[in-house]
Amino acid sequence: MTDEELLISVRAGDHQSLGLLVARWERPLFCFAYRMLRRQEDARDICQETFLRVLKKAHRFREGSKFSTWMYQIALNLCRDQLRKRRRWSTILAEERMLDEQTDAPPDGWSAGDDPSLQVERRQKTRALQVALKEIPPEQREVLIMKEYEGLKFKEIAEILNAPESTVKSRMYYGLTGLRTALSRRGITEA
Repeated sequence: MTDEELLISVRAGDHQSLGLLVARWERPLFCFAYRMLRRQEDARDICQETFLRVLKKAHRFREGSKFSTWMYQIALNLCRDQLRKRRRWSTILAEERMLDEQTDAPPDGWSAGDDPSLQVERRQKTRALQVALKEIPPEQREVLIMKEYEGLKFKEIAEILNAPESTVKSRMYYGLTGLRTALSRRGITEA
C-alpha cells in the first residue's frame, strides 16, 4: 500500500496502518529532526509528536497530496517551535558551545574500522559543518537539510515550505554560498 492509502486506512480507524507508516518513516523523520535540532532527545520527541499529529489530523489530509510532504510540514513546524523555545530560554548558546566541543552522534559515513586519524579528521569536519550550518539563515538551512540530507526534490521542498520553487532554489544557492564562506573561515575549502 502507498503512504496515502495507509493514511486513508488510518482515517477509517485502522491503527495497524499507522504502525506501518511509522515503520516506514520513523528513521528518515528522526534524521531530519536531528539535523534540524542537533539533539537526539529533541529529535525523538519531534518524531513522536509528528506521528501523534498525523493520527489526530488524518482527516485534514487532502486527497491527491503526497503524505511525505504533509508529514515533513508537520515536523518542520514542530522543529521551528522547538528552536523558538530554545532561544526563548537562552539555551542555544550553551548548546552551541557544547556542539563545538563534542557531538552526541557519530558523523555520517563513520566506520569502526577507519584509521583513527581519518576518524578525527572526519569528526572535526563534521563539527565545523554543524557550526557553519548554524551561521546561515534558518530559511536557507532548512532548504539545505531537506535537499542534501533528506534527498527531497525542489518541488517537494516548495510544497513543504509553501513557497515558490524559484524561492527554494534561491535559498539553496545562497545557503550553499554562506556555508562555503563559513567553512572557509574554519580552513575547510573542500566541496
